[in-house]
Amino acid sequence: MILAASFDTGDITMWENRGLMYGDGVFETMRCRRLQVPLWHWHQQRLQRSLDYLGMALPDSTAIEQAIKQQSDPGESILRLTVFRQHQQRGYQPRSRACHWLLSRYPYQSNDHPQTLGIARQTLSPQQLLNNLKHLNRLPQVLIAAELAEQSCDDLLVLDQDNHVIETTSQNIVVVRNNRLLTPAMRNCGVEGVALTWLKQHMAVETTAMTLTDLQQSEAVMTANAVHGFRIVERIKTIGPFQINHPICDKIGHFWQQLIDSV
Repeated sequence: MILAASFDTGDITMWENRGLMYGDGVFETMRCRRLQVPLWHWHQQRLQRSLDYLGMALPDSTAIEQAIKQQSDPGESILRLTVFRQHQQRGYQPRSRACHWLLSRYPYQSNDHPQTLGIARQTLSPQQLLNNLKHLNRLPQVLIAAELAEQSCDDLLVLDQDNHVIETTSQNIVVVRNNRLLTPAMRNCGVEGVALTWLKQHMAVETTAMTLTDLQQSEAVMTANAVHGFRIVERIKTIGPFQINHPICDKIGHFWQQLIDSV
């Protein structure tokens, strides 16, 4: 459901917006609890970096925060904030820095059981212009996620064209090897999620090129995103199993729960 917007959502001319026509915008998917977003600071940071890169002004954060706090249901939910360049004449060339925003709400369901990952057949191609940008054109992720219907697993591990591990369809990867925390390098594709950014500010996490062989030599594997936090991976098809009770993973889970409970 739509919670709020910077424009009249009943205005039919808004269907001709640059977000829909060209993907000229970005979005943030956020967990909301007790009318607050625990990772709001990190979402704002990434949003500002992304909009600066696209040459777009920040939306009115005060209006967005008020919309979050004025929800009728204080229970847990998933919020999506979509920001796109304001309506203008047809054509690719951006002629405005002004933006519109739309805040939507979706049901939240807890999902913390140990995961099984498959390996996607399709790979991510280099996207140097759009690397690490949560832009509105997610067709590669849509096509890769469609493979989930063919595999009995919770998510798919996604590689790049050089067979380096990048992420899953919607989560970052964190592994424990020799009691060190590692995460895949995303030099030419992939998006660093705000949960991973948050973790890097609380624990030492090394970024490194990672292959399936490297994963196989790891003691434990976790996935991470802003909605579900850090979840244990029990096995990856053709690889594993992994430890589902590791002290470092337990520590991360404890820190994450403290963050969620703080709101």
